[in-house]
Order: sequence, then C-alpha cells, then structure tokens
Amino acid sequence: MGNKLNKNDRNVKLLKDIINIYSPTGHEYEISKFIKEYIEELGFKNVKMDKANNVYGEIGSGKPRILLCGHIDTVPEKIQVKEKNGEIYGRGSSDAKAPLASMLIAASNLSRDKFNGKVIFAGVVDEEGSGNGIQQLLKDEIKVDYAIFGEPSGIDKITIGYKGRLGIEIECNTKSVHASAPWLSENSIDKITEIWREIKQYVKKNFQESRYNSISSSITKIHGGETSNVTPENTKITLDFRIPHEIKIEKVIRNIEDIISKFNKKNPSTITNLKIIDKVKPFEINKDSKLLRALIRSILKIRGKRPKLVKKTGTGDMNTLGNQLEIPVLTYGPGYPHLSHTVNECVNIEEYLESIKIYEETIKELTRL
Repeated sequence: MGNKLNKNDRNVKLLKDIINIYSPTGHEYEISKFIKEYIEELGFKNVKMDKANNVYGEIGSGKPRILLCGHIDTVPEKIQVKEKNGEIYGRGSSDAKAPLASMLIAASNLSRDKFNGKVIFAGVVDEEGSGNGIQQLLKDEIKVDYAIFGEPSGIDKITIGYKGRLGIEIECNTKSVHASAPWLSENSIDKITEIWREIKQYVKKNFQESRYNSISSSITKIHGGETSNVTPENTKITLDFRIPHEIKIEKVIRNIEDIISKFNKKNPSTITNLKIIDKVKPFEINKDSKLLRALIRSILKIRGKRPKLVKKTGTGDMNTLGNQLEIPVLTYGPGYPHLSHTVNECVNIEEYLESIKIYEETIKELTRL
C-alpha cells in the first residue's frame, strides 16, 4: 500500500488507482475485487462482495449506523488518467470515484479513533444503469440509521433533494403500406408524434415557478420503420419524466394514460400501448435532520464557510434507499457536477483531500449529537 508515501500521497494514489480501473456499468467486477482486497488490508470487518458485485465493509459497532455509499460504475468511454494544474482527469474522477475514495479513506481513518456507532462503507454497481446495486443492498436488508451518498455535489454544496423518475414506453401499431401510397393507412411514426405533442403540452401546462418544482419530459429512445419504401407499422418511443417532490408519480401516470385513452378514441385504426419501465419516487431530507446539521457543521469547521443546500432535477440511489428505509439521506462529495459524463471530467486534488476530513468530521459530529 505504499507505506513510504505520506498520507496525502497515498490518498491521491488510491484515487488514481481506482480511476485507472475502467468500470463502465455492467463491468464492475475488477474494481469490486480491488476495493474488497484494499479494505480488507485496511482492517474493515465483515468485508464481502454480494451477488450484484457490490463491495461492503464495516468499521466500529453499535449505533448510530451510518452508511457511506458510493457507486463504482461509470458511463462508457475511457479517458486517459492524468494530473494537471492540481486536477486529476479520467473517467469517473468526479462521478463518482473521488467521493467513493474519500468515503473509503474517511471510514478507515475512523478505525483508529474512538467513536460511538458503526460506519458501513458500500461501493455499489449499476448506479448509471438500472440501480441494481442499491436494490441488492435493500434485498439483503441493510440496517442503517443515516446514509450519505457520494456524488459530485461540489465541496461547498450539499444535495438535499432529488426529483423522482418515471420511465415509460409507448408503442403505436398501424397497417404498413407501400410508401408510394401513404393515404392507404395511418403512419405509426406520425401517430406517435401526435401523442408526444400532447404529452409536451401537458408538461408545459404544469410548469411551476422553477424546474425543480416542475415535471420534465424527454424522448430518450425511438424506433420505427424497417425499410425505406414501406410505411412503418410499429413505432416505439421511450420517455423519461422527472417528477417533483410535491407531485405523486401515480398522478402523472394517470394523466398520461388519459392522454393515450383520448387519443385511442379519436384514432380507432391505431393500436397504442403504454408500458411503465421504471418508477422512482422523489426524495428530500428534512432540513432539521441531525445528519444534515452534522454535515453543515463539518463543512463550516473544515472549509470555514456555510455550504449551499441544493435540490437537483436528477434522480439517484438516494431516492431508492431513503424512501424504502424512511431514514435521513443526503448526497455530498467533491467534484464538478457539470463535468460528469464529459471528456473533461476531473476533480480538484485539494478538494478531494479536504472532503476526506469533512466525511470524518461528519461521522464524529453525528455520533456526538
């Protein structure tokens, strides 16, 4: 583990090592194995890799039980790992291997201190995919009282809320005809476009005072047609909706079902089907939570400034665990959120090192409250 290196050098080396392990969603085994061996050497207890290839280890015992959770998968495309002008570049450097490494090191450092409670470190898979990693933790009935998810919020910001997500697939079926005689049948692409136009109008009518408090919608996939001289008999679109905390996902589903029902009555020759493919409830932490107070105090102590509390239009593992376990959960970590998934993804080294201290201090604050 490079004992000749000073503490900060070892911490930077760990980050570079895990960034260098290419781990796009679905290909996390190698990095899971590396982290498992690493935390075993650091003295974590009950270390394991579960069925999903999540990595898990514990420090301390008793209560409160605090989960430090980061994801080990990244979006695809390798980026050369390099250090330049105080930044480390590479795929996952910000989203979210810097927060992950910070949490791992912070938990390890706590093993040398006396504190009341248990810290559970988890590196989960498939966060950029379908969330199978966090779902496996919940299937295994993880027992925790608080949770911090490691994502690039920015070192002086705390993410206290995420919108929910609704994924749906709409399929339109019509009779196909030769493209030279399009008047003989409806065109499934035309008809599904009409539905999408109605959905966009519905979203627009429900816009509130901010994007966080409003429903948003996007087409993320579309498939229609097989050959260039035949009208398509089948077209499918996949839609992504982000749902604010004040609106029930079930209400949005009913509204979309109503749009499609009215469309079907007007278009009896078109067969239209709706399929729900993903549903994640919105989540916000209570601003009076002990967890939030502990993190704010820690940032004030380490950074000398009060952090900004932010609510994001995305959706994360925080939603899934927070809603199911009904515990205080927030998201925090070093990195530049706006550079996530880009070729310029990077993390500031000093902020990465300071975040380790902030995670440590947060655990100490929380166990003192």
